Amino acid sequence: MKRALPPLLALRAFEAAARGMSFTNAALELNVTQSAISRQVRTLEDYLQRKLFTRLTRKIELTEEGKAYYQAVGKMFAELEEATALAKGRRARTVLTISVLPTVASFLLTPRLSSFWQSNKDIEVRIISSTEPVNFHTQQIDMAIKVGPLPGKRYHARRPRIGGEMAQEWRDVRADLLFPNILATVCSKLLIESKQPLTSLSDLAHYRLIHTMTQRYAWQDWLSAHDVHFDPLKNAINCGQYFMSLQAARDGQGIALVPSILVDSFDPNGDLARPFPAKLASAGEYYLLTPKARYEERAIKRFREWILAQAVK
Repeated sequence: MKRALPPLLALRAFEAAARGMSFTNAALELNVTQSAISRQVRTLEDYLQRKLFTRLTRKIELTEEGKAYYQAVGKMFAELEEATALAKGRRARTVLTISVLPTVASFLLTPRLSSFWQSNKDIEVRIISSTEPVNFHTQQIDMAIKVGPLPGKRYHARRPRIGGEMAQEWRDVRADLLFPNILATVCSKLLIESKQPLTSLSDLAHYRLIHTMTQRYAWQDWLSAHDVHFDPLKNAINCGQYFMSLQAARDGQGIALVPSILVDSFDPNGDLARPFPAKLASAGEYYLLTPKARYEERAIKRFREWILAQAVK
């Protein structure tokens, strides 16, 4: 029986355009003109009698029919690529580009990647260190690890705020929880020994507080949630990233307030003092973000399963 297949050149053009959300990038990948990609996509739309893309002024978006079709087509192309590589006697090598917060990349992800590579030698992970919100429609990014409030989720008013957004465009983004953002107070043990003892939270007023500018409201909100009221900005130290705040705390410059998950990785031997229990979670968590249409792609699924297993350890 003859197969009822769509025009294969048109299908290839559609898959490349949908994967990168760009006719221009698809044209560069397939070594043709942008107008050729556009014509091939229209050929496929005419064949299906369905509109696959909404063409806007400076970008394209998949229609609902386009999203569903791409999910099936993308999976088919990935399986075809792998089968072809196996037929040629080797495995297809896939590159995953992941946007990761700088401190998370340094302390949590990079040191553990060797365990992923050991069992996934056909997948290359490329890390882009960034604090900017991700946009899967405009950036050449496959996945992202970000921290922030999840849209639609309600948080207690007393939880410390997390500044910034995880994603510029939430449509068609799927978020998997990695771990909560529980804040911990840390400092040098010598600092406590040389100054007034920290027996209550109000004693923090006698110390310099180290602020991390990516989460500039952390100290203010954390103190307020514990009903402690003094100006946390008085005689403060400002650091650009969490790893700078941790190093400043280790150097005895003051007391830092940082996510406990980062402290555990930065200070595995317990050299830093943690004067108060870390119990208060922020109004937001760390998430793995993935485009919904690509959620079940082989390489993406393997990395997701691996990192979710790492997150609970």
